[in-house]
Amino acid sequence: MRGVRAGSIQSAVRDAMKGAGGLECASIDLGVSVSTLSYGTSVDEARPGGLGVNYLDRLGRMHRAAALPMAQHFSTLAGGFFEPVNLDGLADVAIHDLTAEFSEVLREHAFAHSEASQDPSGYTDAEKRKMIESLTRLSKATARLRAGLVASLEGRG
Repeated sequence: MRGVRAGSIQSAVRDAMKGAGGLECASIDLGVSVSTLSYGTSVDEARPGGLGVNYLDRLGRMHRAAALPMAQHFSTLAGGFFEPVNLDGLADVAIHDLTAEFSEVLREHAFAHSEASQDPSGYTDAEKRKMIESLTRLSKATARLRAGLVASLEGRG
């Protein structure tokens, strides 16, 4: 596949194809030629539409790993982020999962601003990484609790 600029739509399309098993597998799944898919990762003013959202939608429906880079790309453009969440077993989700993760975030924050920290007025790089990990787990716990409640309202949980 072509070399592309990181963070570009072409990069997201290339990563989506990797998620589907590679260019050849995506070609077979979509029923289009390898050259058409490769062409879809180029920046071409003669055909600025690229691969086409319908193909990407179809590929994402077939392979969740192909949908991930597209979700991350468009979430970033929208000013947010996308973090996949396992929504299996939602009946087992409870508020204590959320409170446990929130407690961990508070603990990381308190440590980072304590005398034990190398930089009590901010975050060290290591503390930033730990805080990001804790916030990611909190976000996932929040999403799982929310999904469980929605499923329950809809009679699915």
